[in-house]
Amino acid sequence: MKYVRPVDFAAYRREGYEFQVLYNGESCRVIASNVAAGAAAPPIHIHPVDQLYYVIEGEMQVQLGSERFTAGPDTLVYIPAGTPHHNWNEGSIDEFHFEVLAPGPPTDRPVMEPADSSDAGSRPYFVRPLAAGAFEQALPGFRLQRLLRRADGSEHMTLYVGEVQPGGAGPATHVHRFDQFYYVLEGTLSGEIGLDSFTAGRHTLVVLPEGVPHRQFNRGPRLERHIALLVPEPTPGEPWDIGVRFESLGVVYD
Repeated sequence: MKYVRPVDFAAYRREGYEFQVLYNGESCRVIASNVAAGAAAPPIHIHPVDQLYYVIEGEMQVQLGSERFTAGPDTLVYIPAGTPHHNWNEGSIDEFHFEVLAPGPPTDRPVMEPADSSDAGSRPYFVRPLAAGAFEQALPGFRLQRLLRRADGSEHMTLYVGEVQPGGAGPATHVHRFDQFYYVLEGTLSGEIGLDSFTAGRHTLVVLPEGVPHRQFNRGPRLERHIALLVPEPTPGEPWDIGVRFESLGVVYD
């Protein structure tokens, strides 16, 4: 398993709509998408699974059902399964976004189908920008802002943005009963996965499968900021983090 996966920006030709699949599994598919200035993603369509965009650079124009929105940097777009949608870039610079399909799209049917109409029914789609004053303190030096939760109608994934001050850290070594992903937006995220250490800079995905011991912290000189994706969100009453002790016995088996 490759746990740390940086985006390869040299692979983008900066023409039209381009994407890189950073992770593809049963729980979800994680994509890094670039829409060049003046370009558009596929015409209005639907997916059989839920989708989200998190705009990182540039500005996205997006149609959800019959409504049109503008999403700038640090804005979440949530698109429930079956919602007709389309996005494009009217700006003068590339628009780049973090994208997720959850659960992982089925292999026996197309991941995308043209939409016959723009009727979204009563599906709970929304566009939600990050709010400067809405962060909550989770631990000393670590705060977060929840942008997508089960309470929003999302049964398959939840997303928050975390900020870790220099010297700050998340919980001690722990495991989850769900898959978790970090995507670094700013600064440098350091941590441990099992017995191995890692460092992840801007535009890097960190993959933390269910049951894998890990912890994360900020040893850099400035703020570290990341997207955290949980697939799926724990059910009410279920613990998010389960503390564990993980150490080498010093015995090597040939």
